[in-house]
Amino acid sequence: MQPSVPKLAIDQLINIVSSGGKIRTGIDIFNRQGLLLLEQDVLVSDPKILAKIKCFGVEWIPIVSSNAGGIWDKDGKLVSMPAVKPAPIAAPKIYATEIDQKIEELLEMKGVAAKKYEQAKGCIKKVLMTIEQSGGKFDFEPVAKTVSELVDFIAKHDNAFSYLTREIFSFDDYLYNHSINVCTIATVIMKKFNENFSSVVNSFLNNASGNSFKKMDSDGESFSYFLRDELQDISTGFFLHDLGKMLIDKNVLNKPGQLTSDEFEVMKLHSIEKGLEILEKNNLANPYINNVSRYHHANLYQDEKRCYPNDKAPSDIPPYVKVCKLADIYDAMTSRRCYKEALNPVGVVTDIFRSYAEKDPLLQYILHSFVKSVGIYPPGSIVALTNGQLAYVLDSQGPTLLPLTNSKGVPLKGKPDLVVLEQSDAKEGVKVDRSKPPISPVEAYKILPDYLLKTVHSETRFMK
Repeated sequence: MQPSVPKLAIDQLINIVSSGGKIRTGIDIFNRQGLLLLEQDVLVSDPKILAKIKCFGVEWIPIVSSNAGGIWDKDGKLVSMPAVKPAPIAAPKIYATEIDQKIEELLEMKGVAAKKYEQAKGCIKKVLMTIEQSGGKFDFEPVAKTVSELVDFIAKHDNAFSYLTREIFSFDDYLYNHSINVCTIATVIMKKFNENFSSVVNSFLNNASGNSFKKMDSDGESFSYFLRDELQDISTGFFLHDLGKMLIDKNVLNKPGQLTSDEFEVMKLHSIEKGLEILEKNNLANPYINNVSRYHHANLYQDEKRCYPNDKAPSDIPPYVKVCKLADIYDAMTSRRCYKEALNPVGVVTDIFRSYAEKDPLLQYILHSFVKSVGIYPPGSIVALTNGQLAYVLDSQGPTLLPLTNSKGVPLKGKPDLVVLEQSDAKEGVKVDRSKPPISPVEAYKILPDYLLKTVHSETRFMK
């Protein structure tokens, strides 16, 4: 039997190196996309290297002493492994069925996400109300803290988007919810885009240099389109993208139905003028936040309709602004408003993809990151199967489905077996029936069994 390799918390290692110590892993460290983050023989003496690795979602690092790995204190003395706290090993839970496990995991994740959501909602609500009352001034520090916590949560959970965004059918507090949803969705997309695009560039550089992987230099540098601090600023921009709406006439802002041409000109001011006005009043000259505020309705391709402002060519719009626009469209279409019903996420993803496919190459990277992040079949949506059943999407990977009805549309009693469509053991011939129109969220909610209703946020209720 192979001896177990201790895995140490990366925060613990950062503290050791920050105190003058050094570490060597003795094993190559990769991210989930296969990009080499740290080679086994590199002696790390700069905590920035470990901090950058942590940005890729790495929380635990193995130390292989049999391959020259180890930890040294500030005096150069080797620290014995038993003196370092190993990664905790949780006792495995026993579940009666796989569906029981999936549902419990979903409940636990949504419980954590719900707390973070309420904290974020309290923050943005206070910010927007303060802006309205003061004419533009607000306290930025709570915003930075709130966004940092959301970003950290997303970094640890790949599917955090589906847990942090609310399945909103109520239009109360729409602007507050929308700000959080766009921040969350866009941050997930941005994370995926940055990893994928950076990985492609690094692969190109590695191949060009004739190496299998690009080794980090003494500063731990490897190409990344956006660095951690930049991504933090970008997510803050997502959170504040609509703050200019608080200075727009409420009769225009909350009007049910389509705006007149004059009203549309007023609405456009929220990004073209009012948002920047508020940022200037608060001495927020950050270019990432400013660009998101001003250009999140700009055109992503030539001659795209009803876009503003038009002082930049689509190719000059930063990629993170394009990400914000896709997230904004997705959330607006899948949320219920006083003048429209929420649309099924499956249909929305398809419509957005068709609208922006086959445009400029960088937009395609962004679009594919959007689809990979949200999923063609987003968690929480309901799809029709070719055997006549309706199924709830538990996980967009696969996708993993939970049948809700029989082939005649009659709700099932009890908890059925999961169906993972990409697996060979799924029922032969069963697929998502894309010829049938997606079921509306309100109708979908009506057929959810009790054990799934517990996973739906408290705001997912119908307005009478």
